[in-house]
Amino acid sequence: MNETVPGRWTMHDLVRLFARSLNAHPDTLARVLDHYTATAIAAVEAAEPGSEDCFPFPAGFHPPAAVRQFGDRAAAVAWFTAERDNLTQAVAAADTARLHERTWRIVMTMWPLIVWRVRDVWAPLLETALAATRADADEYGEARVRNMLGWVLTEEDRTPEALVHLEAAHALATRADDAFAEANALIVLAMAQAALGHLDQAAKSCDRAADLARHSGDRRIERLATQHLARHQADAGHWQQALTTANHALDFDYCPDTTDIPHILLLIIKGEALLGLGDRADGITELDRAAREAEAAGYDDGAVRALAALLRAAPGAEVRARYDTALARLTCEAPAS
Repeated sequence: MNETVPGRWTMHDLVRLFARSLNAHPDTLARVLDHYTATAIAAVEAAEPGSEDCFPFPAGFHPPAAVRQFGDRAAAVAWFTAERDNLTQAVAAADTARLHERTWRIVMTMWPLIVWRVRDVWAPLLETALAATRADADEYGEARVRNMLGWVLTEEDRTPEALVHLEAAHALATRADDAFAEANALIVLAMAQAALGHLDQAAKSCDRAADLARHSGDRRIERLATQHLARHQADAGHWQQALTTANHALDFDYCPDTTDIPHILLLIIKGEALLGLGDRADGITELDRAAREAEAAGYDDGAVRALAALLRAAPGAEVRARYDTALARLTCEAPAS
């Protein structure tokens, strides 16, 4: 790799050659890929502190002599954004070289950016990762890639396709007795069920996911499952249930000095539930709080959701301007090729 400015690297010509199916020594390529993987994992740890490790390192992993450290989530997300093209090229290089165990891992290290900008056309990259896991008969990787792919397809309104991957991810995780992957699969499966209008079924899937996480001691996934349960209850118009569930999830550990996407989404649910129960003042307060947290973090998707709900409750020029600004940011950036 070449350092263009301090701390900013571009892909070495060797990797570009591999992406074009030309010859090079595979061990050299593996070292370049492993450097990117290690750096991306450090970025994940800064972006999503306390999250489950992305995966065990592949056999023959080459630990870099030094790995860049990231001070906070903003720095990590900025790195993912700046390096998206390079990471995508690294995936192509690994895929061309049939380094399957590295191909899917590089894709999955990008999950904070996928969460941040879920509609940026991630499906082709995840399909490459899925093919890599299946080429190696790696069911651990396959369950995780299918789950992420199913979520992306659900967000793209491709729910029937998503269900195929999510049901397979759940079956793989159950067979492997992998509670983390199983709970994750149930949460995303619930999103697909809700998209099809099966809100009661979605709520049951989230309840099962929360129970699995609780029994395995995974507070983060339990909170995520509870957040999604509150969302499905709100969408069904069960306002008191949604408010109780959202408040319960908000009582989980929260770090106010970090960007906490579930916290923002829970505030939106709470605000909607309060409005549904007739408490207009407090509902507007919670929605505005959610919008301002999302705006401060640059979480445009969350800002659009909160401000859309706020516009319905309290239409006004200032809220409309904020909504238009967030929506423009969300839609103006063309996805990387």
